[in-house]
Amino acid sequence: MTDVREQLLSIEQKYKLFKQQQFIFITALERSREHARDKTEPVSTVTQVQRYMNHHCSNSTDRRIFLLFLEIISDLEGILKHLESSLSSKNTSSEGLNTCREILNLNSNISQLRAHYPHNEINRLSCDEARNFYGGIVSVIPLSLDLLNNYSRGGAQRVTPTATETSQQTVAKNAEMVEGLDKDTSNKLSRYKKGAGGWHAGKPAWKPPGNTRR
Repeated sequence: MTDVREQLLSIEQKYKLFKQQQFIFITALERSREHARDKTEPVSTVTQVQRYMNHHCSNSTDRRIFLLFLEIISDLEGILKHLESSLSSKNTSSEGLNTCREILNLNSNISQLRAHYPHNEINRLSCDEARNFYGGIVSVIPLSLDLLNNYSRGGAQRVTPTATETSQQTVAKNAEMVEGLDKDTSNKLSRYKKGAGGWHAGKPAWKPPGNTRR
């Protein structure tokens, strides 16, 4: 896990460089969207950025910032796969890692993603229109970093057992419930048995009618 944290620190440094150039990234997307005649649609997938770089890039500056973005995405995917393979060997899964996989999926629609406070990527977009078009794509990296950092630091995370483990846990839980019921029943019976007359103690013995002696 120490190695993972070191890799994440390296990615964070690379991301700081990218974040300083967010305006260049947005300008490159603007030009590419215009060239691709996508001006009416938001940037909704990482694959879209790849397509812009490969087919609609008009200069080396745009290509360089696209490459940096995609390189960071690739680095994050590498760490995610490493963590998932480690979990797989333990027959468990993490809700946080599952979410991260969805975000980093090249074809996932991330147009509605928003990285809010303490992140400021959205606030640095110039207007509501820009936020609608680019809010999702600029949120991918910070949100993924949050999830991976949280996991690597042992933060709050929900680990889900495999089906076999779930079944075993259910059996154990049911056994505990039965044991609890047995103890409860035993306690009740012991209370009922107090006194010579059992749970009828303190009450007169029943006699059939007509046999009462005077």
